[in-house]
Amino acid sequence: MHEPDETAATPETEYAEEHFAELADFLFARTDPLLLTRPHGAEPDRALQALNDVVRALLGQARAFREWGNEPALAGAWDALTVIASQWKDHPDFLPDWEWE
Repeated sequence: MHEPDETAATPETEYAEEHFAELADFLFARTDPLLLTRPHGAEPDRALQALNDVVRALLGQARAFREWGNEPALAGAWDALTVIASQWKDHPDFLPDWEWE
């Protein structure tokens, strides 16, 4: 009989708050500088602002899903964020755990 590997990821560890925070930091490091360096009073790039807003909304949803114990929804938020992050998969700070299949 196969014994479970105690080091294997479980839903509780796979979608831990620190993993979301690390992924969010990576994404915001891509978008925040572009948003913050626009000239004062200039119209923000709508697509860039929307991307930044979507990441913030997904993070908020993930927190709520974690509190509610809704693992499928939490996994969906993770998947959405990793799809966004995959646009920078060639960046040296991109982590293999964020590979989206």
